[in-house]
Amino acid sequence: MSGGRRKVRKIRARLSLSGWIYVLLNLVLGLAAVNSNNNVLFLLTSLLLSLLFLSGLTALYNVSGLNISARSNKIPTAQRPNLIEISVKNNKRLTSVVLDVSLEDQSQIIPVLRPRTSIDVFLHWTPERRGKVPLPYIKMTSSFPFGFVVRGGYFDTGAVIVVAPAPDENLVDQVFAKNENQSEIVSTGQGHGEWKGIRQYRPGEGMSNIVWRRLDWQKPGMSADSSQWPAHSFAPETSRSLFLDWDDQAYQHLGIEKRLSLFRAVLDEMVMSNTSWELRLPKVRAAGVGKLNFEQALWALALIEPFPE
Repeated sequence: MSGGRRKVRKIRARLSLSGWIYVLLNLVLGLAAVNSNNNVLFLLTSLLLSLLFLSGLTALYNVSGLNISARSNKIPTAQRPNLIEISVKNNKRLTSVVLDVSLEDQSQIIPVLRPRTSIDVFLHWTPERRGKVPLPYIKMTSSFPFGFVVRGGYFDTGAVIVVAPAPDENLVDQVFAKNENQSEIVSTGQGHGEWKGIRQYRPGEGMSNIVWRRLDWQKPGMSADSSQWPAHSFAPETSRSLFLDWDDQAYQHLGIEKRLSLFRAVLDEMVMSNTSWELRLPKVRAAGVGKLNFEQALWALALIEPFPE
């Protein structure tokens, strides 16, 4: 989940927009010095060009002697923005100033990095697939002090991140075929109740999700207190959690990636509702209530082989 290495590829020195404007002004001033044969203009042109050279050397020093590592505190999700913690350490004896750290299209500025110290920045990363995914190169640049010359390089942190599959809520609706009807009042002749709706049974769903009672309205004690009603209910040991079995026939028509996305979406629902769940995969079993052992389940889903290419 983490790693740390040095620079693997340098960025050639290039001029920024302000650097190009500065060079053009120096050319104009140099031409004026040649045409007028004015020693003061020659001296001024030399001084300005030396500042350009100094800007490049300072920017190069700022990005040298750095070590970068990266990690993810939580299991990232494929095709979703995830926060990656990037640690930048200055191994030099002098301070580095105004460092630009970039990961893909995200960037953040480190104003000051003192000698022998490190600082953490957080950038978003969107992995395209699940499994073991190497973190892209991290770009580090600096154009301090004048912003004329940009120097830097790409760093390979060596981090290989375990990425969980993305949930597919639409697939949940398709597989389980929910049918949420509107409420209506149903009369039985011996009483009445409110019809809340019905949906198809989800494979592996515990009996505790089935709400039903067998009542005899002729018996005494049928008061407003429903806890006193004589009713038949399941024993606690038979009220099992939502059960997701990789080998269940209900999921065999789905490919590996779609099945993983389905399981992830269902687990997300269990976490939101703080419901108990059980996950059975070919080599791993996990169970929990809500967020309990949820990271373990995501880890197991992420490492199902074969990995997508």
